[in-house]
Amino acid sequence: MKAVILAHGGAEGLQPICAMGPNAMVPMVDRTILEHLLRLLREHGIEQVCITHRHRDLRLRQQVRDVVWAETPEGLGTAGAVGACRSWIAGEEVIVLSGDVVTDMDLTGAVAFHREKRAAATILIQPHCEPPRFSLVLTDAAGRVTGFVNRPGWGQTVGDMVSTGVYVLSPAAVAQLKPGQDFEQDVFPTLAEEKAALYAVRPGGAWLSAGDCAAYLECTAQVLNGKVKLELAGQQSQPGIWSAQPIPGDVSLIPPCWIGADVKLGAGSLIGPHVVLGPGSRVGQRSLVQRSVLLGAQVGDRATLYGAVLCPGAKVGSQAVVNEGAVLGENTLVGDGAVIMEGVRLWSGCSVAPGSRVQQSPAHGSRPEPLRFGDGGVIQGRLGEELTAGQMLTLGGVLAREGKVGVGCYGGPGAQMLLRSAVSGVTAAGGQALWHDMECAAQAAWLAESYQLPISLFIEQEGERVFLHLFDSGGLSPVPAQQRRIEHALTHGAVTACGANRVGNCDKISCGPRDYFRDGARRCALRRLGRRTLTVAVPGDSAPDRALRGMLEELGCAVTDRWKQGIAEFRAGHGGFVLTARDERGTLLSAQQLLAMAALVELEHGGGRLAVPDDASAAVELVAAGFGKSVQRLGRDGEQARQLYRALPWLRDAAFAATRLCACMAATGQRLEQLATKTPRFSGWRREVTLIGERAAVMARLSEELSPGCHVGEGLRLRDRGGWVYLVPHARRRAVRVMAESDDLELAAELCDFYANRVAELDREQQTK
Repeated sequence: MKAVILAHGGAEGLQPICAMGPNAMVPMVDRTILEHLLRLLREHGIEQVCITHRHRDLRLRQQVRDVVWAETPEGLGTAGAVGACRSWIAGEEVIVLSGDVVTDMDLTGAVAFHREKRAAATILIQPHCEPPRFSLVLTDAAGRVTGFVNRPGWGQTVGDMVSTGVYVLSPAAVAQLKPGQDFEQDVFPTLAEEKAALYAVRPGGAWLSAGDCAAYLECTAQVLNGKVKLELAGQQSQPGIWSAQPIPGDVSLIPPCWIGADVKLGAGSLIGPHVVLGPGSRVGQRSLVQRSVLLGAQVGDRATLYGAVLCPGAKVGSQAVVNEGAVLGENTLVGDGAVIMEGVRLWSGCSVAPGSRVQQSPAHGSRPEPLRFGDGGVIQGRLGEELTAGQMLTLGGVLAREGKVGVGCYGGPGAQMLLRSAVSGVTAAGGQALWHDMECAAQAAWLAESYQLPISLFIEQEGERVFLHLFDSGGLSPVPAQQRRIEHALTHGAVTACGANRVGNCDKISCGPRDYFRDGARRCALRRLGRRTLTVAVPGDSAPDRALRGMLEELGCAVTDRWKQGIAEFRAGHGGFVLTARDERGTLLSAQQLLAMAALVELEHGGGRLAVPDDASAAVELVAAGFGKSVQRLGRDGEQARQLYRALPWLRDAAFAATRLCACMAATGQRLEQLATKTPRFSGWRREVTLIGERAAVMARLSEELSPGCHVGEGLRLRDRGGWVYLVPHARRRAVRVMAESDDLELAAELCDFYANRVAELDREQQTK
């Protein structure tokens, strides 16, 4: 029996507790949830473990050893992530555990049940008072699943047994898992409908899910109570009191409590019940701390905490009050006498003035945080919180300075509301809003270039998240200088209203997705080589996938919605700017490899010149070197590279890229897998290093150390030990992203760790000066 732990997820509900990594790395009393799961597996004799991950976190690798790691790109899905481990599973049974599960369930008994029933898959279930938060599982008397409803409405809730996120899978079930599938959204509902050998069992033991901040506190309390029996570090000085050190006699403790190493407790303080004080925490004199978790945080004298979580480095001043459900992110500072009301979340680095009263999370307040461009030139946030109608009104007024402003949206009524506010801002400032009905950001970028619009705004809504895409007349994100000007104007409200006789208009552009399809097919076609019929699959139904399908059909491809052996499959994501694929044999092709393949086609059949973003894979340069060519990078080579990049839409637009590749395949008779073999396959490793000091100071030191061997553009890029390293400061917070790649995964990880550690060292050195 082998096990796969799905540790690649980070739920928004756990923010800011899990701001620096996946849910599995969140501490649960004395160690991370992931470590507790590994202990549970070992207790049941399961030693061979594979951990899926997306976050390249040094703590993950330092704390967890003797396991196999599997990187899972976005969009693979929970079932797809396990399917990607198929070669490691090697035809054995496997138990799958979600990374936010806190449990002591009897896995041995569950496996025995699975084998007894000869099940294709067995779901471990437990009763819960709120099934709509999970997946409802209905079974017959024998345990066979008769119904499976993911996140049911209360009207569908006809039972109380829910999926725990722990499953036992047969080799046959593993063999059928596909990329993009989720167990509880796709696999199990389908198996239940098909009346397959899908079973469920309620094993002995308890189960809890730490999927949000309230659930995290509840999990902590239940672990301390002993409902979930986990082995906790430290000796019990008295029943229900675990402490790594003697407790001062003038401190009162109410069990259960867990107190780590190097914790300082002030005289007269009252601690407990249900309190965890992580290593290095401080509680001042005569303070009250109940049902709270301090993860290396500090509380001043005469302060009161009830039902709060304080992340590492958070500080609460003297006589301050932090109420139930409040969460203070890393390095948050709450001034003396301040009051934090119920449910307030303060994000990393926030400060609260002494004596003030915070009743809502900063994103909910009357003055939201200023809008900031993130990586890729996109502004993002939660609807009604970071992004409000008032902000969009201001943004419209700022963009109106360009005269004509392209505007469009997709995704829901929230996006439409924000668009109307932006249009009002444009026209109120005397600009002309040109509205269009493009369905994804990539189409909006194409329209901006086609109509030579000075500036364009496309609003994309995905649930509660909203993405603001801005484009210049070339269909690219505004240059950094223009981004800073827009940010400055937004921060200072620098919008001038015009007189009544100068109010602008809102006009419709008579151009739609069909025009985008036609232009893409025309520009991507390789006319001089002829063309034969080509069948490809586009299984997705998102707006970017529909754009992809439309352009391929315009080229003349026969497009099906299901992949099968012998045909290529394409998927578009991230607003239509990221292409992923599966070749004719089922091998997954990453966005970076497809970029290298598109570059190969350009060198063989196009103009023979290339320009790519700074974070593009070095594989592109290796491809170009084979033709005796060099590659321009946007940040490094300035406007010349930008102009060339504008002329090569298949290097930035998913639909154009797929259409260009298919045009080459149809013209030359090559298969996608053959094109892939002509490009180098690299492994990548990424980490993000949070800084105490300033990003600019650390990057300056790095530049000094690494020059002249590195290329300076948007970040630093260098060659080291046969691999490539790219370092770039984060756009929205104090952090540096480190990306390494090589044809050897171990070398890529080693390079990434080396330079990430160096970034951290330089940051610490800056603090000692």
